[in-house]
Amino acid sequence: MKRFVALVAVLVAVAVARGDEPKRFPDAKHKGGELKYVGPVPVLTVRGTPAEMGEQFGQLAIANSPDLGALHEQFLKDTKRDKQYPLIAALSAKLKPNFPKHITEELEVAAKQSTRQESLLLFANTVADLTSGMGCSTVVVEKERSATGKPLFGRNFDWFPTKGITEHTLVVVYKGEKKRAFAAVTVSPIQGVISGMNDAGLCVTMNEIRIRDAKTKPDFNWKGTPIMLAFRQVLEECGTVAEAEKFLRAGERTSTCCMTICDRTGGAVFELTPKGVEVRSAVNGVCCCTNHFRTDALCVNDKCVRYEKLAPLQAKDAPKLDVAGVFGELKKVHQGKATLQSMVFEPAERVLHLAYGPGPATDLKPTKLDLGALFDAK
Repeated sequence: MKRFVALVAVLVAVAVARGDEPKRFPDAKHKGGELKYVGPVPVLTVRGTPAEMGEQFGQLAIANSPDLGALHEQFLKDTKRDKQYPLIAALSAKLKPNFPKHITEELEVAAKQSTRQESLLLFANTVADLTSGMGCSTVVVEKERSATGKPLFGRNFDWFPTKGITEHTLVVVYKGEKKRAFAAVTVSPIQGVISGMNDAGLCVTMNEIRIRDAKTKPDFNWKGTPIMLAFRQVLEECGTVAEAEKFLRAGERTSTCCMTICDRTGGAVFELTPKGVEVRSAVNGVCCCTNHFRTDALCVNDKCVRYEKLAPLQAKDAPKLDVAGVFGELKKVHQGKATLQSMVFEPAERVLHLAYGPGPATDLKPTKLDLGALFDAK
């Protein structure tokens, strides 16, 4: 009898423990797509035509996601946008004609495959255009200041820590026809890019800037490409910082933001408005960015506690940094529970070190992802 009681107690304890465990994407395959884990990180590879990638993403990243509907509802409540959502959804739909054609096709098929309303996917991919709330801090360390002799690119992704959001975090490797392969560190069902690297080692991340915080006072451009989709296009089309600058100058975006960017040789910050690009280069081999413009053409207010903590890295006598050193600097500027992801890219090696989970992610052990191997795999 005692043994029976003890067994029941163990089973109950296990059940409770399992109930407390975070939900996760299942390992699965669908046609040409596959989701599998590298350590604790879910990595989804999609390939083929836009329709094929949309079906794979729709099944493996949306239909198989751990209760996406609950995450959506909770996010709207937490950000106090639940009553505004019908209007935001209508504005998202208004931006759909500006989506690159191949992404539109991919999104439509993903919605159909996952049986989710298309409006949810449109909202997810325009949330950076129509709402605010992202923080983020970035540091580019050029090769002369890197202990590895090659560039390093560190990034904290800060966003509203809605319950369940880290369970929807995944790395998606896209291998689209006639496009560069790239990887996005994303949250389902976002198909644009917040942080990512492509097969050339080019890396980009987004730092949100409110449109009213630009000296030029630009209007929202309803004919521009949504920001996260413009970032994705850079990874699909460009191999260097110079190519990315040329691409961005030729296009239009909806709103304002900073793109921190780094290739195999070095990096910069692009301060973006709906129609313009201002470039901020490294100072003594280091380039830092938070959430304000700093160039003379756009700066309104350059005061930021996080930037001030990173700025000493730009001194001539500052020490060289390795991967662990960059993570150490990112830890100094975390924003508590809002720091959902912390990462360091090695562009020349095509490697990503990613820590994610309940914030601050800077307290978590990073996982090394060999993105180059994933890009090159058949």
